[in-house]
Amino acid sequence: MTETAAVGEPPEFRYRVFISYCHKDSKWAGWLHRTLESYKPPGGITSRNPTLRGRQKPLSPVFRDREELSSAASLSDAVRLSLEASANLVVVCSPDAARSRWVNEEILTFKRLGRSGRIFCFIVDGEPNSTDETECFPQALRYQWSDGGLSDLPAEPLAADARPGADGRSLARLKLIAGLLDVNLDELTQRDLQRRNRRLLAVTGGAVAIAILTVSLAIMAVLSKAEAQRRREQAENLIEFMVGDLNQRLQEIGRLDIFMSVGNKAMEYFSALHDEDVDDIVLSQRTKMLTQIGNTRLDQGEVSAALESFVKARAIALRLAESDPLNTEWQIALANSHFWLGLVHWQKGELEAAGEAFQKVIPIVDLVDRLEPGRPEWLAEKGYAYTNLARVLELQGELVQSLDLYKDIAIINNRLLELEPDNTDYRLEVGFAHNNIGKVVQSLGRLKEAEKHFVADLEIKQAVSESDPANNLWLSYLSTSYMFLGRNYMVRGEYSMAHDAYSSAVDIGSSLHRFDPENTEWSQRLAEYYLDLAAVDIQSGILESAQVALNESSKLWAELLPLADQKWSWRTGKGLTMVYQSLLALEKGDGLQSRTLSSTARAILADLHAEDLNNLESRKNLVLAGLIDGDAHTATDEKQAAITIWTEALKLLDPVPVADRDPVSAELSATLMSRLGLVDQASVILDRLDAMGYQCRFISTN
Repeated sequence: MTETAAVGEPPEFRYRVFISYCHKDSKWAGWLHRTLESYKPPGGITSRNPTLRGRQKPLSPVFRDREELSSAASLSDAVRLSLEASANLVVVCSPDAARSRWVNEEILTFKRLGRSGRIFCFIVDGEPNSTDETECFPQALRYQWSDGGLSDLPAEPLAADARPGADGRSLARLKLIAGLLDVNLDELTQRDLQRRNRRLLAVTGGAVAIAILTVSLAIMAVLSKAEAQRRREQAENLIEFMVGDLNQRLQEIGRLDIFMSVGNKAMEYFSALHDEDVDDIVLSQRTKMLTQIGNTRLDQGEVSAALESFVKARAIALRLAESDPLNTEWQIALANSHFWLGLVHWQKGELEAAGEAFQKVIPIVDLVDRLEPGRPEWLAEKGYAYTNLARVLELQGELVQSLDLYKDIAIINNRLLELEPDNTDYRLEVGFAHNNIGKVVQSLGRLKEAEKHFVADLEIKQAVSESDPANNLWLSYLSTSYMFLGRNYMVRGEYSMAHDAYSSAVDIGSSLHRFDPENTEWSQRLAEYYLDLAAVDIQSGILESAQVALNESSKLWAELLPLADQKWSWRTGKGLTMVYQSLLALEKGDGLQSRTLSSTARAILADLHAEDLNNLESRKNLVLAGLIDGDAHTATDEKQAAITIWTEALKLLDPVPVADRDPVSAELSATLMSRLGLVDQASVILDRLDAMGYQCRFISTN
């Protein structure tokens, strides 16, 4: 008998799933047991198997021998009988499982039953089909069953890969469930997300309705002196809820529109208060609400409106802080107001102004830490302040200084987690610290070291996200972690792994964008994920896929840019997308189209670079545009124009010593030198890049 796909699940099966695993993977098996038995399929999903449609049965009961065989007289007989009574077999795959005699025997037994098509692999460690000590598939999985035994024909088992840098635990879980239910993964993912969000919205929706009603009543009550005090106390308590728990819930699901409706009502209440009703409590609440409204406006792309809110918040925060210099809460509120103003400058590409605002935060958080030493909240604020300053230094090319700061921040974050091991925010900060260190050491050419930090960050974001899959904010963090890991794979020439990481980022980003299209932060990230995916597909020669990704990225930038305020990052994204559209046109042999796109892109990126000459990122973007624009002019037989463009681009990098350049800048220099005939100079840089394991992408282009 040869292997065939299953045709259905007869009703007499006692178990929906049998989990096969080795002893060393018992924790994974226990987690799978719990997650499968507790999973309830969302309503409305459609099985691809006609015999299963409409049934939507849960995945319980699940057989796991150490749970089910406590009274079995014979382990072997019990396992065989349980396998016969199981509709599906899930194998926890690892190098230990690949060496396990019993795992192999359980797979063979299931194949003898004619159910090869209902075997699912869940990879937790090792490498599939490596045939060495890292092999994670047992022999019975690697070969097809034929004529009563294993043949020498390779099998292609269905696998979900829970390893960091692959599917990750969350996506692997859904892939496995989709296979067991015979449903489309995209449909399952979307409906699962919708179900979780409906549950959260049911809670927050009621809270919002109550909030708006109560605040509206409070505004009316201000006009009545007899009721003013009682109503004011109610309103103040409610506003505390709005700027605290409700705001957190709405951030988790990403409903900016709901928060703005609540925030506007709160501001109406503040405006209706008489001067004698405005005490320090009201002022503090007003500062928080103005800050959160500004933050929401920023996420919606309304930069000028956000700046107006932050300026008002800082004025009130400064008034409170000056009235009581020993009040740590008010001092931190003032520090935060400086941070948000700095962030606006950051998003407008004004790094010097952003750095000045962030610098104002440092003495405040240091003071607060001295006033109340050992308090975790203030230690966390100190970490946030130094992180922002380090990011400015990073963008200005001060990599060693920024790395030193990031390492100090990592010590702070790990200390916070020691103080409060169950604090998810602190756990996330440890991940952010890994990510920041990874970016800088990658820019310093230490690519393997960078990968370790990116993987550590991804593992933290996966674990946190899995603890609350309905938390869209955490999902957005996870998608970004996939992007940075993908970029590390990209510069090392591991294009397949980069493609998988970028695809994971796109999958998550697309779900978030569908849920809240008005969240411009999510829209921007998704556009960046598509751009990265297109870049690796061009490098891999998958041109049609690259075209699709570039179209999606371009569409998202087109949706963002007509908004009232254009962020520096949006304009940059549009310019870079056009650069890669030009590169794709070159790959397809359309030199004229390539030249049109590259010239426009170079003009956009030149304007951005002129706005802040110290921004290393904008400089590299302009150099890349010049490289591709020169190639496009060469393709249209305009060699002299190409030489002029390449020469101008190379001059942008000349002031930076070769030894201090990050690998991307170094590759651009070497490539431009090669184009201009400076082969010996280019070779010195290429040798350095080769020694660090960096894979050049443009050097061989003619």
